[in-house]
Amino acid sequence: MIESYYWKEELARIANTIRPRKTPGRWSERAQCIVERDLMLGFFIVRRLIELHKLSSASRDLSMKVFSCPSRGKQVHRRNGHDIYELYGLANERSERKKPFYISNQFIHAYTSFVARDESRNWSDVYVVSDYDRNNCIWRVPISEIQRLFKVAAQDYPHSVRLVYNDEKGDYEVSTN
Repeated sequence: MIESYYWKEELARIANTIRPRKTPGRWSERAQCIVERDLMLGFFIVRRLIELHKLSSASRDLSMKVFSCPSRGKQVHRRNGHDIYELYGLANERSERKKPFYISNQFIHAYTSFVARDESRNWSDVYVVSDYDRNNCIWRVPISEIQRLFKVAAQDYPHSVRLVYNDEKGDYEVSTN
């Protein structure tokens, strides 16, 4: 990635499209799919910016408030993965703090994802679980947390980079501020 500006510009666009509206459009399959696509692309961009050290530690280590909903103990597979009410205890969710890289991987490797709307008809949450976590829990990620991450990352331009050679890894460890 030569210049991160263009990637961050797309993140800002996505953050704007998922913001709450006074009069949200009516639900349609197309609208749902576009939001799912934009979220997937947004999280791919965030992960890629982290991997290429194009974000400072402020974005990389941002504490995101998410919720884990435990599995009900049933095996999750291709034929039932969409039935989140049957598979997970949504009423027993637990508040947790996760970093953007972890949440990005949940979206990028999503086994199941579902974008929910609230009573105002605005997008409110995303239920998402990776193939790795699918038998343990599903994550509820508030759209407000996603929008906050995308906005922070879109405006984050590190002003310093520090490289320290690690003999064991045979490569440099990079930190940005």
